[in-house]
Amino acid sequence: MSRLKHTVYTEALLQHYGDLFRPHLAAVGLSEEVLERPDAKIPLSQYIALLEVTAERVDSFLGLRLGLGLLGESFKSSLFGGVGHLVRSAADVRTMLECGSRYLVVHAQANELAWRLQGGCLEISYRMTDPSVLHRRQDAEFAVGTLYARLREYTGGKYAPLRVEFEHPQPADTSLHNEVFRCPVKFGQPTNVMVWPGEMLDEPLITADLRLFQALLPGLEEERRRRLADTDLTTRIGMVIEANLASGRVGLEQVATELHMSKRTLQRRLQELDLEFAELVEEIRQALAIELVRQSPRSLTEIAQQLGYNEASSFTRAFRRWTGLSPREFRQQGTK
Repeated sequence: MSRLKHTVYTEALLQHYGDLFRPHLAAVGLSEEVLERPDAKIPLSQYIALLEVTAERVDSFLGLRLGLGLLGESFKSSLFGGVGHLVRSAADVRTMLECGSRYLVVHAQANELAWRLQGGCLEISYRMTDPSVLHRRQDAEFAVGTLYARLREYTGGKYAPLRVEFEHPQPADTSLHNEVFRCPVKFGQPTNVMVWPGEMLDEPLITADLRLFQALLPGLEEERRRRLADTDLTTRIGMVIEANLASGRVGLEQVATELHMSKRTLQRRLQELDLEFAELVEEIRQALAIELVRQSPRSLTEIAQQLGYNEASSFTRAFRRWTGLSPREFRQQGTK
């Protein structure tokens, strides 16, 4: 489950590849309606799970092939809706990346794109900020593959990457990665990064369309404000819940009081965001547990107390339900 019910717009991806994803929708709790509505908004956790399940059953290179456009007939429009059309119509690579980093939240709430010039090279990074989504290889490879393909296309194939890094462990088969990128590819890194020649940053896009770019901006800016407002509220709720887990003061009325709103108002806002309060508390406890066990130097007993568990055995049972491993096994796995 996703920490704060982060959502993603399916846009045209699931619709265009409906035959590929249809057999696997039920396994992650999605209905076939998502294949019929390109404007469907679904929980990010289910979307990521769908990519992983389909890859496991069909093709381990699924995310990378989707991003590169190697599966079936090429898609003529954009798999990222208005955001995709905006970056395609930008004047140059710099503007493309600025818009991508600013408006990616319109497409997916817990995904981030960033870039910087470092040592004369252009470093473009992508990450998912939701720590409760553990298996994310296919999403990372889809994002990096998409960005690689679009940069090559929009600059007329003038530049090639110097280095590619992924945060997930190295797969058993990396033949497609090596074939496509033709540069050093590393796995198990801090984040997902592509490194390009620095001069590419100011390269004009051959797909630039100033009038379309200007026409799309107002709508995307409005949608960005709305999505950030939703994210801001859930973040504030999450901060209050996290701060009070140890004391157990995480009831709906108690959280509403700390947010300086009535219980009824908080209930209404949660309904507008399609959130169940009890589920939200559980998901925040889960995500915080995973984050603390993975990164905190604290003992497992201290972490259990911080999360509001009076007994370590109760924490162990909950953690095993979430991850399939005990806290100790999960921590040991992360140090290998």
